[in-house]
Amino acid sequence: MIRSQEKQVIYLGMGVNIILIVAKLVGGLLFSSLALVADGIHSISDLITDFIILWGLSLAARPADKGHPYGHGKLETMASLLVAALLFFVSFGIMKKAFFCFLQEAPHIINERWVIAIALLSMIGKEFAYRKTINLGTRLHSPALQANAWHHRSDALSSMVVLIGALAGCLGWTRGDPSAGFIVGMMIAYVAFRLTRQDLGQLLESAISPAIQQEIEDAINRFPDIISWHQLRTRQVGREIFLDFHILVDGNMRVVDSHNLSHRLEGFLKETLDYPLNIIIHIEPGNKN
Repeated sequence: MIRSQEKQVIYLGMGVNIILIVAKLVGGLLFSSLALVADGIHSISDLITDFIILWGLSLAARPADKGHPYGHGKLETMASLLVAALLFFVSFGIMKKAFFCFLQEAPHIINERWVIAIALLSMIGKEFAYRKTINLGTRLHSPALQANAWHHRSDALSSMVVLIGALAGCLGWTRGDPSAGFIVGMMIAYVAFRLTRQDLGQLLESAISPAIQQEIEDAINRFPDIISWHQLRTRQVGREIFLDFHILVDGNMRVVDSHNLSHRLEGFLKETLDYPLNIIIHIEPGNKN
């Protein structure tokens, strides 16, 4: 079942998005700002993303069953991948519109003061939503929440570009607004690329990051009652890290004692490492020198 704190942070993002969608779209249409309208469309994609994340987390939280003995964690990764696909779609639409607007010979006149005010409101609101979401997503090791957080951050950054475009208009450069719109599109595409690369790595069951793998290796090395270990393999399913490795124990040890030793090692790793772990340990006989 999806945790209440996860729901709260998603609902917070939804509330911020709804306010900004109205402000950006109405403001963009009233004050003739293409960049602000593009930013409003980005916020709409943010709101859709919130629903996707909520759906993905609800499905991923279901316990393992007979048909899915390893759980449903990859549904969370799929939700994150859907977010990335949506971001790609939005980014190309924005860049196309901004490009053709930039090529127009007639100057693009906007009401800069209101555009600046709305952009500042968006930057503050979205940065607040980003920090709340990324802190929880990092603590829970949730790829879906982290993807949603970066979607909030991309919206805050795109609003900053809108602000810069409006300021350029104040200085007399009439193509500042469509230029800002195009840059917003490129920024959104970059965020989508980063998320896609991360999510495809999980779906293809690539190894976890070298930094986390080093933490695991250091923790195993601190456990005193084994001779050595080898053949560590890792992968990530949603927020859960799966790892298996071989340990060498005293060849004269009783089976029950070696079994208890592996359980103590498993418990030690779960207490030491701040990650949801699924561990398989293979025991091999060795000789103490």
